[in-house]
Amino acid sequence: MNNKDFPYLPTIDPASYSDEYLNQLRVPKIIYRCVGKYSEEQFVNWVKADAERERYSVYVGASSCKQVVNLDLSEASKLSKRLNSKLTFGGVVIPERHMKKNDEHIRVRNKIKNGCAFFVSQATYNVEASKNFLSDYFYYCTNNVEMVPILFNLAPCGSEKTLEFMKWLGISIPTWLENDLKYSNDVLEKSIRLSQTIFEDILDFALEKGIPVGCSVESVSTRKIEIEASVQLVRDIKSMLDKKLKRTVINSLR
Repeated sequence: MNNKDFPYLPTIDPASYSDEYLNQLRVPKIIYRCVGKYSEEQFVNWVKADAERERYSVYVGASSCKQVVNLDLSEASKLSKRLNSKLTFGGVVIPERHMKKNDEHIRVRNKIKNGCAFFVSQATYNVEASKNFLSDYFYYCTNNVEMVPILFNLAPCGSEKTLEFMKWLGISIPTWLENDLKYSNDVLEKSIRLSQTIFEDILDFALEKGIPVGCSVESVSTRKIEIEASVQLVRDIKSMLDKKLKRTVINSLR
């Protein structure tokens, strides 16, 4: 896989995009911030800007040990926590990394101590990795740190090209699931149903233990049909959450 297959395009700063193109959308916006590329002065200036406005962000660290880092992720978190109480920030959690290193729950715990109020995963197709992480997270935090919400990301896949792109991005897709997608008569429909089943499995596991979880949905493709599918998936997941949470509340009152 190389840049010829998926050429890079110039990107707009997320905060600028939000202010210029989404300013009429009256909902809270979460800005992803790759903190390592900023100097401490640049980052501090951004953190302290609009100090009276409620803001939300996800702080992302270096993608590899070879990447040049100007500002450490933990230091960025500490600066945010100290300088702007109205800036709520979260971090990235990678359950698949937990399968190899068995320390993702410790990474999360340390980030919580530094001020992270929530976490977002990459696209979720590996149920076992997600539940293994949640289990260790739950038992590790029970007597140490209050758990914060974990948002599992869902991303529909509408073609073999999108599937290859997702694998290139580092998304963990089990062989059985990849085969089900590749040999399906309708890849997109199969992907949506699998995404719903995956999240429902994770949600049931979390609800039983009282682990706060949520969901985010995105499209990694620019194809209209896949973007529309992600919008429909949001509606389907919301309906599922409403039913599950209502049932949980009713059971707790019995």
